[in-house]
Amino acid sequence: MARTLIPDALVMRRLKYDPETGEAERDRMATTLLEADRRSEAILLYEGRPESPALLEILARAVADGSTFHVLSLRRMGVAVPDDTIRACGVAAEAKERWFDAHRAYAALNDEAALARVAEKLPGFRPAVPANKV
Repeated sequence: MARTLIPDALVMRRLKYDPETGEAERDRMATTLLEADRRSEAILLYEGRPESPALLEILARAVADGSTFHVLSLRRMGVAVPDDTIRACGVAAEAKERWFDAHRAYAALNDEAALARVAEKLPGFRPAVPANKV
């Protein structure tokens, strides 16, 4: 059976945590993962390096796709993701009718008007944990 270019969990662990694994090897594998459209796994290989230019390319693709999960993941990693970028991601998500992604983007921005607009497309949707009202 031919071996796939996509790493299994043990290889990913070695790539991420083995001090002998260099950034060049991580970057090569991240490129392979991106070519296979496995963005989430590729992002993991840039942990601790939020200044990497590759992350800006990943961010641009995620915004264009309306993939709020990836945009917010990059922000949590320390990549500079301004609110305008999150809003653009929400708009792209709406254009692609990815209503949960749009909701996630507008919730991150606390944009009540946009949340109300998207809520019309998500009948019956309620957050799993309601906001605390004090």
